[in-house]
This record gives sequence, structure tokens and C-alpha cells, in this order.
Amino acid sequence: MADRPQLFEQTSQYQHWRFTRESLAKLRAENNRLGVDRVLSGLRQEAKVEDQETSDTRIAEATKNLLTPEEELKLIDFYLQRIKIYVTIYRASKLLKPDALDNVKATAINFMKRFYLHNVVFDYQPKHIMLTCFYLATKVENAFMKIEDFIRPLADAEAKRGSKTQTKSDDVLGLEFIVIQSLQFELAVHHPYRAAYGFYLDMQTFIDEKDALRETYERTAHYIDKSLYTDLVFHYQPSQIALGAFKLAAKEKDLDIDLYLTQRFDARSLELLYSVLDEIQDGITTFAATSNDEAKAIDRKLILCLNPEKNPNSTLYKRTVAVQGDVPYVSDSDSD
Repeated sequence: MADRPQLFEQTSQYQHWRFTRESLAKLRAENNRLGVDRVLSGLRQEAKVEDQETSDTRIAEATKNLLTPEEELKLIDFYLQRIKIYVTIYRASKLLKPDALDNVKATAINFMKRFYLHNVVFDYQPKHIMLTCFYLATKVENAFMKIEDFIRPLADAEAKRGSKTQTKSDDVLGLEFIVIQSLQFELAVHHPYRAAYGFYLDMQTFIDEKDALRETYERTAHYIDKSLYTDLVFHYQPSQIALGAFKLAAKEKDLDIDLYLTQRFDARSLELLYSVLDEIQDGITTFAATSNDEAKAIDRKLILCLNPEKNPNSTLYKRTVAVQGDVPYVSDSDSD
């Protein structure tokens, strides 16, 4: 009789959102290629309703500035990082309870990372998708707030910055279905935080330095936070990421947790585990966030190669709306 699978192996996250590094890179490259094809096709359609000289210039500019898969990832990462800022805003306004902050943040990040496995920034700009993923995460993580309450702190922050644009409820809700569709209607996300707490409790039986262990556990959250922005979530289980983060924190706090590991795992399992933990620690420590300057440069290129079929400012989009009425958001995902 075959061994019964572990609980996590029965989740949609394990079954549908795990990839090898090679398959993930291939998926993103193909996604980018198809996105580029849609941009050029849309521009050619737009050329039929625009001045020919203007259209030729637009197509030439777009072709020179088409983003690579790597540039897409950098821009997405920049907006993933901004989710931390929004967590701070909602914490200050007391719309999110402290015990919900980590899970809402992690779920929003995960949603956005999954979304761009089936969509590209040419069609859906990250600055728009980010807010929808954040709002959806508040619902999923039992931290729901009314859309008016969600928008208010954003509008206040934009007013203080002197922003020319102001976020409206339709900006968030208008993309909600396309996000859910792209997530394959699979909204349960498992994070390393709970696993890390479980390890902390279990380690207390084997490690005498209780103060050092507590400090190590508290520091582990920092490395888990950092792991959220990497691709580790697509390669490893939350418990493995949690233990890798624990190892990094223990090294920093000069706490030896190998005694615990040798008590909990046999020699063969430990050999395999150490290999996995090394990869996880390397993924966390080598991660570098996209800088403001990098993001601005990529964003300037993106403005020139947005898909006119889904860009409300394009001639093609406006003409389609005039003829057919409002254009609904339709996913280019193959997941439906």
C-alpha cells in the first residue's frame, strides 16, 4: 500500500503552483513571447484607425522598448516591495489587526506572483494589479474591509504626496475577477510563518538556551519576509522555507540548532534536508530588490509598449468602447 501523502501535498498550492527552475523560466519566457505578439498585433490593428505615419512611429518605438522576461520580473518585484508600504499604511489606520498583517502581506505577494505566471505587464500594469491582490488578500485572510475603507487611506496618502491621480474603488474592483480567474480560483495560500512557530515550540524540548532561541525565532520572521519576494515559494514547501529562515537567524544569533535537527531526522533524511536548506538560504541571502531607478527606467519603456487592446488611453481601446460599449477585462491565461 502506497504511503499516504503529507497534508501539504494534498493542497492546490503543492499540486498546481510548484515548478522546477527550468519549467518556471520556460513558462515566463513563453508568456513574455505571447505578450509581445499581442502588443504588436494590437498596434497593427490600431494602425488601421490612426494616421499611418503616427502608427509606424508607435510600432517602431514599441518594438525597440519591448520588455524582456527579466525586465518584467524586475518591475513586478518593485511593486511587490511596495506591498510592505501599504501594510504600514493600513496598520497605522488600524484597518488591519496586528495578527493579520503577515498573512495579508504574504498572501497579496503570492497572489501577484501567481497572477504574472499567466499574464504580462504589457496587458496589466503591476501598479494596478498590486492593489487588487492586496484587497483580495484581506478577504481571504479574514481581514475584510469595505472598499470605501480600503480606498480612503490610499487617497489620503496620494493627496499628501500631491499625486495628480487618485485611486478609485473601480480601479481595484474592476480587476478582481481577472485576478481570481488567473489564480485558477485557488485562493488558499500556505506561508512559512506557522511552520516557523511550530519549529520554535518543538525546539524548546532540545535547546536549553531559551532566550537565544526566542530571539532567533523573532529574527526568523525577517528572513521569511525576505523569502516572499523570491521564487522559493514555487520550489519548496512552507516548512522547508521556514527551517531555512530559522537556520539563517540561528547563524546570525550564534545558536546551534543542528542538535535539534539530528534528533528529529535520520542521517539520510538529514543529508537531503541540508541540501535543500542550503539552496533556500542561498535564495534568501542573494535576493536583491529592484531599485527605484531600475523600476523607473523599465516603467518608461513599458509605457511605449502597452497592449493597445487593454490600454484605456489607446485609440484602439477608445474606438472599441465607442462601438461595443465598455470592454470587460478578459484573461489571456490558459487556466480558464
